Amino acid sequence: MYLSYHGRIPAKEFFENFAPDEKFNYRRDRNAVPSRFIRAYRLRHPKTGKPGPWLAGMTLQPAVVHEAWCHQRGYVCMIHEFGGRPIKAGEHFQAAFVVGFFDSIAEMNSVYDRYSGHTGLKVDKSGWKLTR
Repeated sequence: MYLSYHGRIPAKEFFENFAPDEKFNYRRDRNAVPSRFIRAYRLRHPKTGKPGPWLAGMTLQPAVVHEAWCHQRGYVCMIHEFGGRPIKAGEHFQAAFVVGFFDSIAEMNSVYDRYSGHTGLKVDKSGWKLTR
């Protein structure tokens, strides 16, 4: 497991069940906003057990994440909430994400840095474009 705001986490940390707020919990109101917000799980080859690619989710503007947790309840669960700020009628909040498979943490960081800071997506006939 890899959480950019925590680092790599060995599999042994997930042998026993634990509650969402017990370990690896991030809250914007009590933790520093990280430079990257990446959460990833390393897959293994089903027959050999050898390490495979990382399946990662990235929130491209870390400051939008309100809370994120990673817990064990018979399976590993990663959830995060964005927003968490008061808004008025007619206002909005948004976030943009990249989700994909990566061969390394360095590759995740490179892709993250390329798209960092975006919070929206504009789609028209010509295609799509990330927006700030």
